Amino acid sequence: MGSVPNDETSTEDERVTVLTFDLEEQRYCVRAKSVASVLGVADDAPLDDAADPWNAGTLTVAGEQVTVVDLPRAFGSTFRTATRVDEPRLLVFAVTDETDHYYSWLVDHVDATETVRTASLKPPRVNATHINGRFEIDGTEVVWLDERTIHG
Repeated sequence: MGSVPNDETSTEDERVTVLTFDLEEQRYCVRAKSVASVLGVADDAPLDDAADPWNAGTLTVAGEQVTVVDLPRAFGSTFRTATRVDEPRLLVFAVTDETDHYYSWLVDHVDATETVRTASLKPPRVNATHINGRFEIDGTEVVWLDERTIHG
């Protein structure tokens, strides 16, 4: 069994609501309560030249500075931005870094929230600290990402 983020209220078979999203042909999810908002990105050009997709720069959203992790480049099959979807989405998290910038992830498409049982979580296929595990939703494998580890 994979590890589940430690919450003081965590139980062996907890029901957790996750937000699913796509990067290329793979589905991922994150704990829904950690996401403050999902926004469309009209102009992602400032992120195209970032040397490090894990720190792709900042955008201003509703007057707040948002630090961006460019997940399509970090997790995708290519670091090129030429394959970026036309209307990427930005998951803005409820936590901030030491400079009071909110964390965010650029993703291809955002799907719906789903309630899953932690008992159905399987170990990750690769050894990576930012992956909690994987499970199936409607017959499709979904990889559960640990936002706290990614934000480091």
